[in-house]
Amino acid sequence: MKTALRLVLNAFAWFLAMPALFVSAAALDHHRIVSISENIVPMTAAVLSLWAGVIYWRCVPSTSSGWRRAGYLAAFLAAMLLLGWAAMWATFVVMLAIYGA
Repeated sequence: MKTALRLVLNAFAWFLAMPALFVSAAALDHHRIVSISENIVPMTAAVLSLWAGVIYWRCVPSTSSGWRRAGYLAAFLAAMLLLGWAAMWATFVVMLAIYGA
């Protein structure tokens, strides 16, 4: 599998994880199985941040030039920031569709 495809697939999975995590946590909290509603945001942020670090480490190609590596990091962080923003909106829409206004 090519590096670019692996990067895109991992980023897409990362994008889909945010709504899935929040819907799962809301279901657990709604059925009073586990009360994690006050800790779900920091836990999800930690998990997604660590996952983004692993994606960068495993999928972004290494290079001998420090400037090029810094450029890759800047592009990766900008893309993940936009994906995170879109994932927040997707989570909002999904939660609104499930639980209503």
